[in-house]
Order: sequence, then structure tokens, then C-alpha cells
Amino acid sequence: MKIYITALLFATLLLGTSCSDFLDRQPLDEVSSGNYWATPDDGVKAVNNCYRYLGDSWYRIFLSAATDDSYSWSNWPADVQFVGNGSATSSQSYFSHFWTQHYNTIAAANNVLDNIDEIPSMDEDLRERLKAEAKVIRAYAYQQLVGYFGDVPLVTYIQPIEEFNVSRTPKEEVVDFIVQELEAASEVLPESYSGDDVGRVTKGAALALEARTLLYAERWAEAAQAATAVMELNYTIDEDYLSLFDGTNTDSPEIILAAQYIKNTYPTASATWLGAPSLGGWGQVIPLNSLVETYECTDGLPIDESPLYDAENPYENRDPRLGMTIILPGTVVNGVTIDVTQPNSIDRLGQNNASYSGYYYRKGVPADIEGNWDSNSYNDEVLIRYAEVLLIYAEAKTQLGEIDQSVYDAINEIRGRVGVEMSAVTSSTAPSQDALMEVIMRERRVEFALEEHRLFDIRRWEIAEEVMPGTALGIFNDFDESRGDFGEHVRVEERQFDPERDYLWAIPVNEIEINPNLEQNPNW
Repeated sequence: MKIYITALLFATLLLGTSCSDFLDRQPLDEVSSGNYWATPDDGVKAVNNCYRYLGDSWYRIFLSAATDDSYSWSNWPADVQFVGNGSATSSQSYFSHFWTQHYNTIAAANNVLDNIDEIPSMDEDLRERLKAEAKVIRAYAYQQLVGYFGDVPLVTYIQPIEEFNVSRTPKEEVVDFIVQELEAASEVLPESYSGDDVGRVTKGAALALEARTLLYAERWAEAAQAATAVMELNYTIDEDYLSLFDGTNTDSPEIILAAQYIKNTYPTASATWLGAPSLGGWGQVIPLNSLVETYECTDGLPIDESPLYDAENPYENRDPRLGMTIILPGTVVNGVTIDVTQPNSIDRLGQNNASYSGYYYRKGVPADIEGNWDSNSYNDEVLIRYAEVLLIYAEAKTQLGEIDQSVYDAINEIRGRVGVEMSAVTSSTAPSQDALMEVIMRERRVEFALEEHRLFDIRRWEIAEEVMPGTALGIFNDFDESRGDFGEHVRVEERQFDPERDYLWAIPVNEIEINPNLEQNPNW
């Protein structure tokens, strides 16, 4: 923690950077540390710098490959493959990235909260709003950290050198801090913004993050209450699912918080990591068959129960979100037909930079794909959306045993999205608490594929030891006789999962080396 605090403190004091409509689109503005915190604009730029860190953690796109949803065929630039197959060590750079990234975010927010009160002649409403924004961004970073690592150091101010060697704070205390900060911020933040401020943290974002934090902490009643508060605001389920992720619908009433990008100024590499070769991408993060099989048939039944499922035509009569999320053979994306079964296709199995599973993600691919290493995609990354709030409410109420029509309504509002229109869940189709939880767990997986939730879900439900080990499979190979897996599902890799170790990530070994007060997680 010595490294990031000294480096980031200097950077945050000197720079205001751009990452969305509400941030300065000009080149980085340098301000002498001697005269910083002198004008209201200094305060705004310092908070804008906090938003930059939300976008800088583009490694999130690889999180799915640490679950049973996806696979990453390369260990560059993110060595998540070792995390996915269970062979990771405490020196894994992927762990270190998230630790450093989120503590960078925390340091930037702490810098604001330590200094913004020094600015003279600043509108007090603006000052309090900016402080609330910084608190929410800091709370987001802590929510992520406790999900990955469990107990983590709780640092709420810029530390002097003599306080660098801090110990880990119990997860429950960190969660309490997150909730308190979000509740306080929600009292200050507006419900919405206009003009160039659209995209800043809102009251809804604070409450939704609070609901998520409480759900993950199994504080069901409080989670339901926080979710209800968001449901009373003006969010709705968007009519166009795919547009939430391809850059064409950034102002959707479903999006509560997003990491925002700007072409040529603050781009992202999503096109490179997700796009098929024929779209200019590397197809590096790819879906696995276990995710494909999770999508129900149109009658609302799993494929192993539905009479509509045809193993010879496995993609017919399926939840439309399957084709919206995953590129199936013959899918047209941005005017390009992608079909791994065609022998002359650059997207086919075995080709350089092509999918190892035979599937590609469609969700998250920009509508105007630019998948070269210039990393010039600019579709925003949704961090919180209204569908999550509805499923938080449904899960919390179900866990409490308080199952009423409002629970079914929350689930069905998502399933009834225009273009999806899946059959409704009712007390007849899910007649017990356990049956309804199965529906919710399945719904979370298909609705939020590639959105980072699956990693947290399989941990908090303690099912990772069931779903992670074994052979990760891809598409059924009935088209390439030259492969050894002809006539069966493509074998992607062998995976293992140690329940005595892998429910938490390792504290990065380099952090322990510079701070001996940091204790390692068990069995790492």
C-alpha cells in the first residue's frame, strides 16, 4: 500500500482527467500542488478523477473467465486463466491488479474527502454533493474488495507514512462502513442530473449499491428495504436488452451506474477481448457450454425438463437472451455472419485468435466494432442496473420466506422485457422457497452474463465447489471430423476448485512483502 498511496496522492493532487460527458474532455490539466484546492473547479476535477478509476479497471471484463460461464484462452494481458482452472498462486498479477486498482480508487476518494472542505467560496450544496459522490465511489471499491479478498484494510483518509503498515479489517466492519456511507450519501445526492452531469453518481446508485452490499452480507431484510427504495424511483426495464451493452443506449432508464468511455480520448478494449476475428477481435473471453445450457426453453422450463428442447437443434425455442448474449453459429453481428462450423471461416475452431469453445460473446461487443489493439471501443460498461435491483429484492424476500406477488412481479418485470418475453414465474411454476431460489439463481446467471455478478454469486451461494471442477466444455462438434472431440462437446480445459482456499482470492504477495501486518488468506 506504500506504493499506490505515494504515487496516487501526487497524481490525484495534480491531475483532473476525462472519462465521460460530465468530465473535462480536454487534455489532462496540471495544477501545482501548492495552489490546488483553491477553486470550486479544483474540487470538481478531483472528484472527476475518482470516476476515472471506475473505468480504469477494464480487467473486469475477464472476471467471467474465473467462473463457470467463460474461458480466457490467453494469459495476456490478464492471467485469469489460472484463476479459472484453479492453478493460481498468490503471486498472480490478476489478484494484484484488482487490489491495487480499488485501493487507488479509495485513495483518490480519500484525497477529495480530506481536502475539499479547504476550498473557499464554494457553494455548500455542490461541496456536499461532491463529497457524497466520492463516498459512493469509495464504497463501490470496498464492496468489490471484500467480495474478492474478505477482510481488507479499511482506510478512510490519506495516511501519513508512519501509518502505512495497516492490518486487515474484519469484513463485517467494512460492510457496516459501506452501508453507513451509502445511506449518508443517498440523503444528499439527486435522483437525476441534466446536461453534462448525466452519468454522475445518483441517489439511486447509492441505494442500489447498498442493496447489493446487504444482499451479499445476507442481511435480507435490510437488502429488501434498500431495493424497495430504488424501486420507488424512476428506473425501468429497457425495451432493448442488447443496446445496454453495445454503446447505442448510454442514457437508458435501466442503467443506474456505468463506467463511461470516450472514443479516441478514454477508450476501452472490449472489442478486442470479446469480438470474433471476423469483427477484428481476438475472441479471448468466450462463453462455455454450461452457460449456454442454463438458458431456459420458451416455456420457462430448463432444457432437461422442457419438451420443447431438441438436442439436434439446441438453440431453437430458447430464451431469446441466449442469442442476445452469445453468438450462435450463423449469427449476424454488425453486418458480419459468424459461423464457427464453416471450414473456411477465420472464426472457426483451431484458427489463430479464434474461440476455443466455439462460442463468442455478442453482449458487450460495440455496435461499431473496432477490435484492433488501438483499444478504441467506447461502449460503456454497466456496473449497476435496475434489473439487478429487482432480483436483489426478489432474492432477499425469498430468503426471508416473505414470498408474495411482489416477488413474482419483480422477476417477471425482467423476464417480460420487450424482445425477451419469457413465460411468467408463478406460485404454480415455483411452488416452494427452494424452487423459487432456483429460478432466481438461474435468472441472475442468464440476465447478468459477463457483468461480473457470477463470481460473487457462486461464492456467496457456496456452489463454486460444485460448478467449477471438471472439464469445461464448448460447442457440440458435429462439423469438424479432424478434431479428436468430433461427435462430442469440445473439451476446453480441465478445472479444479479447492473449497478450503478458492472462495477467497490471495492477498497479493507483493503487498504482504511491503506490509508484514497483512495476513494471507487460508491455504494460499
